[in-house]
Amino acid sequence: MGDYLVKPIDRRIRYLFRFHKLIEDLHQQQSYLKREQTRVEEDVKEAKLQIQTQVIEDYVDEWLTNVENALKDVQNLDSRVEGNKRCLHWCPNWCWRYQLGKEIEKKTVYISKLVEDSHFERIGHRAELPGLEFFTSKDILASKSSTAAFNKIMEALKDDKVNMTGAWGMGGVGKTTLVKEVGKKTKDLGCFRKVIEVVVSQKSIIENIQDKIADFLDLEFKKKTKEGRAGELWLRLENEEKVLIILDDMWNEVHLKEIGIPLNENGKGCKIILTTRVMKVCESMECQVIIPMNVLESDEAWALFRMKANLNERVSRDILEEAEKVSEECKGLPVAIVTLAAALKKTKTREGWEVARKKLESSRLVEIGNIGEEEKNAYLCIKMSYDYLKKETTKRCFLWCGLYPEDHSIEVEDLVRYAWCLELFGKADSIGEVRIQVLEAIDYLKDSCLLLEDGDGGRYGP
Repeated sequence: MGDYLVKPIDRRIRYLFRFHKLIEDLHQQQSYLKREQTRVEEDVKEAKLQIQTQVIEDYVDEWLTNVENALKDVQNLDSRVEGNKRCLHWCPNWCWRYQLGKEIEKKTVYISKLVEDSHFERIGHRAELPGLEFFTSKDILASKSSTAAFNKIMEALKDDKVNMTGAWGMGGVGKTTLVKEVGKKTKDLGCFRKVIEVVVSQKSIIENIQDKIADFLDLEFKKKTKEGRAGELWLRLENEEKVLIILDDMWNEVHLKEIGIPLNENGKGCKIILTTRVMKVCESMECQVIIPMNVLESDEAWALFRMKANLNERVSRDILEEAEKVSEECKGLPVAIVTLAAALKKTKTREGWEVARKKLESSRLVEIGNIGEEEKNAYLCIKMSYDYLKKETTKRCFLWCGLYPEDHSIEVEDLVRYAWCLELFGKADSIGEVRIQVLEAIDYLKDSCLLLEDGDGGRYGP
C-alpha cells in the first residue's frame, strides 16, 4: 500500500512544497555535468593531438551532443523560474509549480545519468588511411593464371600449418595487384584483424620496413637501434591476433627476426605473403607454399588490350588485325598491355597502328641491370608510351617523377614548387599558372597509365 499510495502522494507534494530544493538539486547536477563535459572535451582534444588520424567514437560524440542539449534545457527551465519568480513568492500558482517541479526532477535524473555515463573506456580509434586501403582493380580481366594463384594463396592462408606464402613472376605480370586483391578479400571476410602491406624494394632497408609496419600498428618506437626497434615490434605483433603482413617486391632474403616479425603460433603472431621476381627468394625465405605467376594467354592478352585501347565491335577488321600484332609485342605482360593500349587508344587508322607496330619492333633498350630479356618488353612498351606523349611539358613532368625514389608517393605541390623554381615549363607569370600546367600534365599521364593515384588525395606514383 505504501508503494502504491504513499510514495506517489509524497512525490506530488514534493513538487509543490520542496520546489526550491528541486531547483538546488538540478543546479548541483548541472555543475557536475559541466565538469565532466570539460574533462571529456579535453580527452578528445588530447586524443586528436596524439594521433591526427584519430576518429572519435560515435558514443562519445552522442554523449557530448546530449550534454549540450541538456544544459540548454536547464537554461530554459531557469528562465521559466525567473520569469515567474515574483508570482511564485507572493501568490504561488500551484498548478504551474506542480508541472514545473515535475519537469525539473525528471531533468535532474536525466543529467545524473549523463554524469554516470561520462567515464568511457576508449575515446577514439585510429582511422584507416585512404592511401593504405586495399582497392579492387577496375577494368582488369582476371586471367587463368591470376585466378589460380589467388585461390592457392587463399587456401594457404586457411591452413594453420602454413605461415609463409610466396608469389613469384617477372616484373609487370600482376603480383602486386594479386596480393592487394588477397588483402582486400581477407579483410572483407574478417579472416585477419589487421592486414599490413609493405613495399620492400631492392635496397631492403630494415629500418624502413620497421617504420612502415609501426605506422599500421600506431606504434611509436622508444628504442633508437635497429635491434631495439625489432624487439618492440616483436612484442607488439606477438600479442596481436590474426595479422597478415604482405611483403611486396622483395629482391633479396630478409630475416624476419631482424625486422621484428614473429610467425603465427597458437593463434598469435603473423602470417606472411611475399612477392618477388626471383624464385630463389621464396626458397631462401623458406616459404611453405610457392606460387608462380605466369603471363596472360594470347586470348586474355588481346581481350585486355582491346578493352584498354577502346577497340570495340565498330572498329574495322584491318585496324583490329594490325592492333592485334601490336598486342602480341607485349608478350602477355599486363603492365605492358595496359600502358601501351592507353597510349594508342586515340589511334584511328590502320596506318597509325602499323607505324606503332614497326616502332615497337625496331625499338632497342640500353642495357638495364637486373632486367631479363623477357621483361624488356614491358620497358619497351612504357618507352613507346612515353614517346607518344604529345606535349614536351608532359614528358618533362614524367621524367621529373622518375627521379623520385622507387615506390615513393609524390606530392603534387612538391612538383609545382620544383617546376616553378627550375622553370621546367618555361617562364611563367605566377605559381598558379605553373600549377595549372602540372595538373594538366598529371591528368594526361594518368590517362596514359604512366602515373597512378595512390588513393591519398594529391599523391601520385610513377
